[in-house]
Amino acid sequence: MTLIAVILALLINSHLSPGGWRSARGFNHYADWLRGRLLPLGLWDHAGGLALLLLPVLMPLGLLQWLAGGWLFGLLGVLLAVGALLFAFGGGETLEAEVAAFTTAWQRGDEAAAQNALDAMAGASQPVTPLEAMPEAAAGHLVLRARTRLFAPVFWLLVLGPMGAFGYRIVVLARAFGACHDNAGPGYCASVERLIGLLDWLPDRLMALSLALAGHFNAAWQAWEYNPGQPVSKRLSETGLGALGLPPADSPRDLTAQAVIDAHAMLRRGLYVWLAAIAAGVLLAAA
Repeated sequence: MTLIAVILALLINSHLSPGGWRSARGFNHYADWLRGRLLPLGLWDHAGGLALLLLPVLMPLGLLQWLAGGWLFGLLGVLLAVGALLFAFGGGETLEAEVAAFTTAWQRGDEAAAQNALDAMAGASQPVTPLEAMPEAAAGHLVLRARTRLFAPVFWLLVLGPMGAFGYRIVVLARAFGACHDNAGPGYCASVERLIGLLDWLPDRLMALSLALAGHFNAAWQAWEYNPGQPVSKRLSETGLGALGLPPADSPRDLTAQAVIDAHAMLRRGLYVWLAAIAAGVLLAAA
């Protein structure tokens, strides 16, 4: 059932328009409302405030999954999983659309449009980047974008069911709320960063392995081992570039928009590795 839910969600997601019920707008209104009420009471700017933000959103779905997930021979559970994944995949443009927007702008030399596309791919405004350096930055951001909007939601669906994928997206939105609001509070922001780091720890490593299997294994492995003291996000993006067969970060790289297209194709192959692993797990469980 999980494999069916993942495949259905991937197919449906490619046809959904951005925004709507998957956007961050509703969560941001809720978080801002709750912050305004908890902050004067001293209940916001710490891990407890984050818990008070997340639990009321997560508990109803967890209860529904527990009580009704097996109804209609598991059909309701599949529908919940598909809906949770579609929400977790994000309310923006698909990765395909973001890649197309960047490559088109870069190839015609439109620096402003390419910078806007790069910002969209990074999920936040980036420092102004020279046109010739944009493809490398875009490929790295694309790997991290796929982690947050594709690989990690699928992982948490496998581990915790629909509540896992939905909960991961809610934590991502909670971090984005802290990043977008200067008055969110340092304690709140530190707590949500720690939580997202814990949630990404195992998906990062499994994703790095799948990219190595889908690309140049030795180069990807060396890129992961080459940056042991770097943040995991940096190690993951460099592993993705290594899987493309590119040299280490301290070596010259002269990339074009084709590198971004190749990175997207490699991410797709990495996802196929995950789907194959899920299918193998289903077959083993049924044996």
